[in-house]
Amino acid sequence: MGDLLDDQARFIAVLQKGPSAFPEGLFSDPPDRVLLGLRAHANTISHARLVAIEETYPRTREYLGETEFNALSRTFIERPDVRRRKLMGLGQGLAEFLADQTHDAAAVDLARIEWAWLQSYHSAEAQALQLADLAGLDEQGLLDLGLALHPSMRIVETRTALGPLMPELSESAAPEMRHLLITRPAHEVLLHPLAPLSANLVMQTQFPAPMGNLLARAIERAGEAEALPAIFALVGAGALVRSQD
Repeated sequence: MGDLLDDQARFIAVLQKGPSAFPEGLFSDPPDRVLLGLRAHANTISHARLVAIEETYPRTREYLGETEFNALSRTFIERPDVRRRKLMGLGQGLAEFLADQTHDAAAVDLARIEWAWLQSYHSAEAQALQLADLAGLDEQGLLDLGLALHPSMRIVETRTALGPLMPELSESAAPEMRHLLITRPAHEVLLHPLAPLSANLVMQTQFPAPMGNLLARAIERAGEAEALPAIFALVGAGALVRSQD
């Protein structure tokens, strides 16, 4: 009997590449009988991987339609770099693949949002900074407060308007909004349309950073009247934590 890891690699190779990679000496039955069983096993695995893609991207699937999404998914999972992945990471890069295949901006946006949602859902736990935490700080304490990004925080910049893209956000997303903040400050993943200033603060600030840096950047870009509301929007969404530095 060969080395276990080597035998596993040979077994996986024949599932991926077919009879041309048949592992001589690994099975005791005749090759035709073994290949028949392996074919059934490979079909089961292929189906499971297609289901995993469907469950990762339900809205993209609904938007594109069952037939088109299934055809694109089959092509996607057969890419050599995707074949090697485990189910948890199987859907990574589907949005970029769709951009090359369909040139449908809304489909690409939905796929990027759904992948970011999944990453946020599986992120590490952390205590999000809350607006109530700021109430007891004097001016200097507020300016010196160290900030970092919550582990669940993701931002997706879309090419299409958020309101039509995600109808449940239509009341909170102004027509010009193209940034979606995704957070999981507690147990539920939350979606927050972001105004450009708030999005810029997250994407352009080098974290960890003191509150004073965020405030100065916000004032420089939009003036004092807009600065604090932009930062409070991030705090209220659970996008920030206290820095440990």
